[in-house]
Amino acid sequence: MSGKIRMRSLTVLTSVAACLLLAADSVPAQDRRAAARIDVQHYAIDAEVNPRTQSIAASVKVSFTPLDDVTSTSFELNNALNLARVVDDTGRQIPASRSQQDFTVRLNFPSTLPKGKPATLTFTYDGKLTGNEDSPVYGIKFAALHDTFGYLMYPSRWFPVNDYTIDRFAAALRITVPSGYRVVASGIERSDKGGDKTVYSYNYKNASFPGSIAVVQGDPVRVTSGGVTTAFFVRQGKEMALGERISE
Repeated sequence: MSGKIRMRSLTVLTSVAACLLLAADSVPAQDRRAAARIDVQHYAIDAEVNPRTQSIAASVKVSFTPLDDVTSTSFELNNALNLARVVDDTGRQIPASRSQQDFTVRLNFPSTLPKGKPATLTFTYDGKLTGNEDSPVYGIKFAALHDTFGYLMYPSRWFPVNDYTIDRFAAALRITVPSGYRVVASGIERSDKGGDKTVYSYNYKNASFPGSIAVVQGDPVRVTSGGVTTAFFVRQGKEMALGERISE
């Protein structure tokens, strides 16, 4: 039963992200679909998130299949994140250039990636996400890390995104946070404590838009209504008010 409760609570984050990103997206889907050059199947995201310093350091392995013979492609990545390097599956560094105007990272491959042949790229980057940075979706804050809580949502491009809101993918997340914090995301959860840090792993196998996470403190508030128990993570001091509103 606890597993079902956890899954219900975690889907709230993904559902909110999906609604917001679809409503906020200003580029016609048919235009972006015509420009698609690759199809991403899976992300393996290994990130250390520290709310106290509002920082993130990440290594992200992207598995994809070229839709054409590809000599170059681009991903979207939040401008506040400093890209250290991009390498292919042999460890060869791929030349990358950035455009601050449209949040893109353009990659130029030394040799052509054949159509239909699976390939991988690994992005290494770090930076701070305080919530004061320019958002890829104008006027909506999709990423912010604070001392007591934080959130990193798919529309913020906190990991490299291909064909925003069109290219569905599966994902495995390994998020390290300081002790006293926990990570909430979609997928099957596992946690491992070591020293003054805790690693939360989430595995999302279905092709969708996973990758939105929250960093919280404390235990969830569990509310039962209509025979269904749901777990909510709320900021300290708001637990009682939340329970009363939902029970009414």
